[in-house]
Amino acid sequence: MGILSAIFGTSKPTPDQQYNTLRDDGIRAMQIGEMPYAVKCFMAALELKREPATTALLAEAHLRMGNHTEALPLLQELHRLDAANKRVHLLLIETLGRLRHYEEERTAASEFLAQEPTHPAALYLAAEADHGTGNHLAAIAHLTQSLTHEPNMLQAHRLRATILAEMQQWNEALADAEVLLHNQPDDEDHLTLHAQILTAIGRHEEAVADYEHLIALNPFARTAILALGRLYVTLTRYDKALALYDDTIECQPDFAEAYKQRGAIKHHLHDDAGAADDLKKALELAPANEVVPDGEYTNMENAMNDRYRSMNPYGF
Repeated sequence: MGILSAIFGTSKPTPDQQYNTLRDDGIRAMQIGEMPYAVKCFMAALELKREPATTALLAEAHLRMGNHTEALPLLQELHRLDAANKRVHLLLIETLGRLRHYEEERTAASEFLAQEPTHPAALYLAAEADHGTGNHLAAIAHLTQSLTHEPNMLQAHRLRATILAEMQQWNEALADAEVLLHNQPDDEDHLTLHAQILTAIGRHEEAVADYEHLIALNPFARTAILALGRLYVTLTRYDKALALYDDTIECQPDFAEAYKQRGAIKHHLHDDAGAADDLKKALELAPANEVVPDGEYTNMENAMNDRYRSMNPYGF
């Protein structure tokens, strides 16, 4: 049964009645969070009559579902119909960025800024496009302008800190990262960025504190666990690193990289049997291209493989 039959049964409503009923049902579905059904209603309504208001509703439903590819042509249609609509224009620019169409995003942002050169959100989106096309200096300039007009725009601080870190401008990046952490002290992404910058400038104890706080918030944060383990090793706190990996493996027994890192520490501490067991487990859990030991650890892996081959008369 099609959507029209499901709604109207055997009655014979006029096309306008069908359109209004489908549109209104779609609106009600959106209000209660039934986005897939709302999309079906709006699409069916638009087959009967192409109205900008319903096109906008369909675009909104797709955006709420994260369907940026489906939303893009609808936003482009709406922008062609009403180029002065700032909300649609900004949504179009943002959607182009979500789809990583950075050249088109930059063009659309430039068109917006030609009319409103101090609009903070448009300046941010222009910076996003600059970053996506590798123009870091232009991105920094746009972000600085954006923050001049909207100092509390955290996403602009985040993007500027990320770009400055990529440029290895660590102290400047740290200033933005500290703004982020001040405003959202428990945000995992902000803690990670702050810790990465602190690590890069040698402020290891503070980076350790960030990672320890993050892992207390989320014991399954794998990137943070590995980064903290490496910091413990840098600070020669092998007991702390081993305890970290022991706890991690107990909670996440499928974490191949944790076995690899624990094995490397055991090997450094001359526990070759324990190291061999951990490397074997790591290689069992992940393909060789995902667990790539280096240096002394590679030599140990080769020795282990030689030993296994010597025990296998069939040469498997």
